[in-house]
Amino acid sequence: MKPRESTIHAKEFQAAALRRQLAQFERMIGDLEVIRSELAKQIDAEERRTSVADPANYAYSTVARAARERRDNLTNTIRDLSERRSLAREALAEVEGFFAALHNAGELAFTEGAAA
Repeated sequence: MKPRESTIHAKEFQAAALRRQLAQFERMIGDLEVIRSELAKQIDAEERRTSVADPANYAYSTVARAARERRDNLTNTIRDLSERRSLAREALAEVEGFFAALHNAGELAFTEGAAA
């Protein structure tokens, strides 16, 4: 295999891996958003039940406090995954730019579907 063909195949593999990774990030973020929403409902219900909505109050529910902490951790995880998703999108855009440049130069005849 020629070095140019090897590079193209490596870029195709990289693009496919980045697409899978992006789809995985989307699923994980979506799932965590649902859990975070459910925790917010649980916190609201517990605060209504106890009539104490101030976490600094000594009588604040330990259930609500634990749910708040978990929700905050999920928020941080979602933020981290969103940043990683952005980096993956940028990397995929670079790879797709590589294929677009090859296509525009007419050098991508044998891998026509690689960038799609």
